[in-house]
Amino acid sequence: MNPHIKQAREYEEQELYQEALAEYGKAVSQEPDNLEALLFRGGLLAELGQYASAAEDYSRALAINPYAAASYNNRGDVFASLGRHEEAIADFTEALYLSPGDADSFYNRGLSLAELGRMEEALKDLDSALGLDPRHGGAYNNRGLIFVAMGDYLAAVADFSKALEVRSGFACSYDHRGLAYEKLGDMTRAISDYTEALAIAPQNVDSLYHRAAAYMVIGDAANALADFKSVLKAANPRHPFAELARQGLRELGEDLQI
Repeated sequence: MNPHIKQAREYEEQELYQEALAEYGKAVSQEPDNLEALLFRGGLLAELGQYASAAEDYSRALAINPYAAASYNNRGDVFASLGRHEEAIADFTEALYLSPGDADSFYNRGLSLAELGRMEEALKDLDSALGLDPRHGGAYNNRGLIFVAMGDYLAAVADFSKALEVRSGFACSYDHRGLAYEKLGDMTRAISDYTEALAIAPQNVDSLYHRAAAYMVIGDAANALADFKSVLKAANPRHPFAELARQGLRELGEDLQI
């Protein structure tokens, strides 16, 4: 292993990310065709949210080895993060051509298809991901979101429930299932799910607001009031739910200048 790559890996373990990037840069300068350096640096850049630079490294790696399914999948991920979903879909498709049994590539392509509103195609890809990996919690959760978008709330509840069965500690699945229960008119279960979400992530603005709004629907003013106030404490003032929380407080007769 190139000594600069070795040093960069050590820096990553110490969470010294800028130092790691500098060492990967030295390795690439010495050996422009060093796949390890390009792929490791691309992965770190992606983790740091520097998606355009990560895409460049993955593209350079693919120019050297155009048969690496993982590189297409990784570049597809960063394209998706950049909102370049057509390019992401092309990369995930190439990854699946090279590695047809890769559940993550089906999952990732499904997400990009959903972002483009191609829901039926997205469902097929998430079905394929789950056929390959029946414990893929993300696929259940996101298939549930597609069912919500399509108005099939019973199917959505089933998928969110399955997501919670196969992976623990994910507040978002409780929150999403709560919204589906609301659509079905079951406010008791909706509030229970928001409460479960908040037990995991007590300052989650979405769950706080959703529970407050649900309390309003059932006429529980005291709990709605408490949750709206919690939203204002937890949320950035510019968060959309902050203004909605203020509106809720006004409807409850609170004259607060928050």
